Amino acid sequence: MTGLHNESGRPQKEKRFQIESPYRMSIPMLILCIILISFGLIMLFSASMSAGYNDAENPLYYVLKQGKYTLIGIAAAAFIIFIPVKVYDHIGFVGLAYTLTLALVVYTKFFGEIDGGSRRWIRIGGQKFQPSELAKVALIFCIAGYRSFINRKRKAGKLKCRTVRGQSYLDCIVDIVIPVGMLMVCLVFVLLQPHMSFFVIMSTISFICFLVSGIPLKSWVDGGLMLIAMFLVAGTVLMLSTSYTQKEKFMGNFEHVITRLNIFSTMNGEETAAAAAAKAQNSSTATDDDVYQSKQSMIAIGSGGVSGVGFGSSRQKYQYLPAAHNDYVYAIACEELGFIGGVSIIILFWAFLCGGLSIAWRAQSDFARILAVGYTGLITIQAAFNIAVSLGVIPPTGVTLPFFSYGGTANLFFLAAVGLILAVSRTGVSRKKITYID
Repeated sequence: MTGLHNESGRPQKEKRFQIESPYRMSIPMLILCIILISFGLIMLFSASMSAGYNDAENPLYYVLKQGKYTLIGIAAAAFIIFIPVKVYDHIGFVGLAYTLTLALVVYTKFFGEIDGGSRRWIRIGGQKFQPSELAKVALIFCIAGYRSFINRKRKAGKLKCRTVRGQSYLDCIVDIVIPVGMLMVCLVFVLLQPHMSFFVIMSTISFICFLVSGIPLKSWVDGGLMLIAMFLVAGTVLMLSTSYTQKEKFMGNFEHVITRLNIFSTMNGEETAAAAAAKAQNSSTATDDDVYQSKQSMIAIGSGGVSGVGFGSSRQKYQYLPAAHNDYVYAIACEELGFIGGVSIIILFWAFLCGGLSIAWRAQSDFARILAVGYTGLITIQAAFNIAVSLGVIPPTGVTLPFFSYGGTANLFFLAAVGLILAVSRTGVSRKKITYID
């Protein structure tokens, strides 16, 4: 094989240069999100017709309100997508997000509106707003930004001690104690609303975010032991300084959790279900509908069979199944679309999980990786909780199904999370390099 020669006949070296492929977001992930949003609005329309007519004499009432928030969320996501993800990686944004979130959850705990026995809502401009939905998105963003900030400091040669033992203490405090402590402040204020499902979901997702952030095992062990010791001391002080009346009031906030656990354990027998209902009557936070709602969900799913009773033909949504357009929209989907429809929804969320993790796998920074993993986990774990409740696999939690259940603020922030995932896929992953030979 002969090489290249110049005009004088001497061998000429090949010139090679590489060009990175242009920024392109994940088109399969974008299409999948469009399908989830569209499918969700269609099912919400069907599930909410009866409730819309009953509440506002308009069968389109809930789907139109959801559509308004969806359009706002899509606009916000489009704005987020076309800003390079590294722009968001700034400690100032982290501080702003954390301060705003903490201020809102503290305000909600003391001055929020009570609905369904929980103080979870505030009003802004005449619109009801649930700060815990903002907290889900903001806290994941804070974890990603904090870990990125710490790693940059270490690469710059800072956060160092002269002794090995001092360095070990500093590492565990910076890696575990400080971020977990700050997270727990927000989580506890939301828990006291009370909002147990939020606490469980966000604790799980936060743990996953820390796992993928590259924290050394020694920091996990030392930081974990330090946190356990701090929590034990704080718990002991609170127990000794709190009066019996205050303890009773605190435990009364979580009576609904015990009631729901009783419902879950007695779903298979009419006698025991009646006993659980009797217990619910004696509870100040539970309602007579607790057992009834879970039973009606199972009836709706069983009625669907393989292919369903037909879109729009659900019988349970006509005031038989409370919150049919909210917590139990999946049960209505199974009734109308059958086993095929129910499995299709699960497959869509499974595909979303795979797509999000694929983006995280190719992420070129800790910040981008934690964002992709955190928001993918948030949406899929919450979907799994909602579906599991409808199927009777776990006790009722009050968790909505992302993109399907009615809830303007929830879906608005879910769309913002989708925007950040797609932003990572566009500007936060390693790009392919194309080699040219001249």
